[in-house]
Amino acid sequence: MQDTIINQEIANLDLSKIAALQQKRTLAFVNHFVITTVQFLNNFAKRCEQKLMLFERKLEKINATMVLLEARLSSIPEVAQIATEIDNLKPKESIVQTPNEINETVTNNDDDNKPENKNATETIKPEYERFIKMVQVGVPIDAVKLKISLEGLDPNELDKIMKK
Repeated sequence: MQDTIINQEIANLDLSKIAALQQKRTLAFVNHFVITTVQFLNNFAKRCEQKLMLFERKLEKINATMVLLEARLSSIPEVAQIATEIDNLKPKESIVQTPNEINETVTNNDDDNKPENKNATETIKPEYERFIKMVQVGVPIDAVKLKISLEGLDPNELDKIMKK
């Protein structure tokens, strides 16, 4: 009912008698709105970018910690043996095993793997052995190559060893 009354009053108005809006004032309002909106969006984008950068730094720290942890784990002989045994499992044998079964598999296959490991270590330079262990444990090969180059060795040698 109020809508009909308002509509009737608007219809009865003579628009030629109403003063025009001041263009400068309207322009000032529009400019103020645009400026405040742009400032808000810029601040919002800046905060989002800062949070993303902080998150990226945290991820890089976690990744570096994981590489160091994997390198330390690869220096433990029992973990390296279990990792190589798990890598050697065929897809048919990918059934979940209990830790006791893994230990039995490792102890049963130790005698079989000794001649192969002796032949493999004869062709591998001793300074590259720990890097091969790192790859076997699951350290990304690019991280291992970076570590090799930091120690002054040739990272291409790792590719040659891994192909054999």
